[in-house]
Amino acid sequence: MSAQHGPLDGDRADVVRRLRDLSERSTRYAERAGAAHGLHRSDLTALSVLARAHEEGRSPLTPGVLARALALSPSATTTLLDRLERSGHVERSHDEVDRRRVSLAMTRAAGEAARSMFGPMAAAMDAAMDEFDDEQLDVVRRFLDVMIDVIDAQEPRAQDP
Repeated sequence: MSAQHGPLDGDRADVVRRLRDLSERSTRYAERAGAAHGLHRSDLTALSVLARAHEEGRSPLTPGVLARALALSPSATTTLLDRLERSGHVERSHDEVDRRRVSLAMTRAAGEAARSMFGPMAAAMDAAMDEFDDEQLDVVRRFLDVMIDVIDAQEPRAQDP
């Protein structure tokens, strides 16, 4: 490994450009797919958070947990959830013991929409990975994990005047 930590050039700069391109293209695809289903980008992000929580055994989520995950105000979260509930993608339910506590769940329709939007992309990515052996995929996985950690650790700074 290189100890270089200054301005990027050469191969490292090319890798960063490719990561940026992947991120931008993924975002544009999600926006187009969402628009085709009448969903805003924020709707897709919220549904993604709910789906991941379910996959990780952390569901149901509350509106407050979702708001923190999305960095939204309570009023913006309410607007988002109202929209997702009207479109049939999210259900809100009140706790039997504490009626003030609200739980969120994705609907079957939301799961079907997600499979419709992202299933073909996942299948194409799976097919593309056939070009790589398990050891190569392990290196890619480790690299992406490190890049995710780097991004998560960054704090944007205000622009100097």
